[in-house]
Amino acid sequence: MVPRFCAALLLSLCALLTGCERPMPAPVTRVAMIVKAKGDAYFDACALGGRKAAKELGVQFFYEAPVDGSVEEQIEAVDGLVTRRMDAIVIAPHEAMALAPALKRARENGVHVITFDTDADEKRSGREWFVKPVGDAAVGRGLVESMVSSVGAKARTAIIASVSIAARQQQWLRAMREQIAKVCPTMQIVEIRRCEDANAAFTATQEVLQKNPDITGIFALTPELLVSAAQVVKAGNRKRFVTGVGLPNSARAFVKAGIVPAFVMWDPTELGCLTVQVAVQAVKGRLRDDSTKLDITNTEVVNGIARAKTIKKTITNREILLGEPMIVTATTVDQFDF
Repeated sequence: MVPRFCAALLLSLCALLTGCERPMPAPVTRVAMIVKAKGDAYFDACALGGRKAAKELGVQFFYEAPVDGSVEEQIEAVDGLVTRRMDAIVIAPHEAMALAPALKRARENGVHVITFDTDADEKRSGREWFVKPVGDAAVGRGLVESMVSSVGAKARTAIIASVSIAARQQQWLRAMREQIAKVCPTMQIVEIRRCEDANAAFTATQEVLQKNPDITGIFALTPELLVSAAQVVKAGNRKRFVTGVGLPNSARAFVKAGIVPAFVMWDPTELGCLTVQVAVQAVKGRLRDDSTKLDITNTEVVNGIARAKTIKKTITNREILLGEPMIVTATTVDQFDF
């Protein structure tokens, strides 16, 4: 017969052994976001949305912003994150072709790759999904609508565009020309200038207006270019108007001064949020090659009460669209803080 204290000891040992056999907790999903440049307000807002989604989903979020804003720094960041064993990398590529080999290496190492804002070369990079802010045709229509409401259908205009996203802006320009031909054929695009950065845009805007003093409206196709063009118009003696793609915080003073009566935007915070949600869905195996729909759950606060809200997204050719662009005016610009 086993003594009572021995029986108790055996029971204790069994309990310890049973505890040791408990399954280890599942590793936390690790998602990294790589943007084009450090200190860019647009991508800071994307990161804010990415962090929000990561917190709600219980995943770890890492953020990489190249100091010089070069594709070489993005390549280095991708390779480094692969070494650090990320589950997914979400990236706004600086150059679609140059970055493709690094993204391909990431995929070969089992890392899920999702592009956002701008796309990489799909075939060469092997990226799985592209989270697109808005449709190109919708942006083109919104830009023309903003110009008509600001200057009128007979405006003589110039376009200040960006070198870094030239391919994407070509789609916007095509849509703008189609919209002009359809609704305001008297509007003219006198000149198009492509610029490397905000300083170059400032100089280009000055040169265009000196060359074409009868220009009444300027399209500026990035938030930085919008500010540069508005600064030139503000310093001039003639009344002209600027519209384009902007951000509320950087454009607010010009909007309220009437220099930028309206501009087109989408919410970069929501873009970052959606992109991280897509990445987590990919890691968990809920996105397949033949997927055509995606359900995203967001938390919204109504009257101080947090509620889950499911948003249904359609997947077309491995692209997931954020939504329609917004036109921001003086009456709505203070509704946003990014």
